[in-house]
Amino acid sequence: MNKLFAYLEKYGLLSLEKQDKLAHVIGEHTYALDLENGTIRFDNAEFPFQVLGTESDNTLTWLWAWAEEQTETPEDLITTSHALRDWGAKEDIQEFLNPSVDIGTVDGLAFAMIASEVCKASCFYRDVYEGGSLFVLLFDKEIDSQPPFNLTRLSKQFLNLISLYELNHRNALLSYLNAKGLSPVSHGSQITCKLESGELLNAEFDTAGRLTLLNGEAVEI
Repeated sequence: MNKLFAYLEKYGLLSLEKQDKLAHVIGEHTYALDLENGTIRFDNAEFPFQVLGTESDNTLTWLWAWAEEQTETPEDLITTSHALRDWGAKEDIQEFLNPSVDIGTVDGLAFAMIASEVCKASCFYRDVYEGGSLFVLLFDKEIDSQPPFNLTRLSKQFLNLISLYELNHRNALLSYLNAKGLSPVSHGSQITCKLESGELLNAEFDTAGRLTLLNGEAVEI
């Protein structure tokens, strides 16, 4: 596994919890991006954002905002993108240094999940348009203050994450539980942990770290 996917394994569930918090705030919604003022407006809320980059359906590539030459995004909206390039240089992760990346290698969703944690954002948002998507990071205490995963939402997002990317399932779950200070307990192939909701999580894995049982139900990925 390369270093980028090691970070996705480390940060994936933490980032998806932030997306769950955003969903609590905006629910079903319409939105409008204001590039002049650097805000995104939903039906019931408005948040400042930073532009990460774009994903093209035509060229099947990711383009970092710091490398974008075709649009006139204000410089103050791509400071986070520049900071991520610096972080990528420090960590020696080439995908953060190349102006564009084949999304067959790594897609915008993976970049956004890592960036959300590295930049301590509240979450990210994907603005889908004809021909591609724009990814932005949002920052706001209202999002941060929403409740953490309960058992149902954690289970759903865990299954979603490991269905999208080739990760060590066990490590991905332990990374989240340990980062949250939840003191997971390992019993051979099984992990149990009491969540912040008070519910008990049970997961079992094979010798390769792949999930086999989640809360008593068989899993096939």
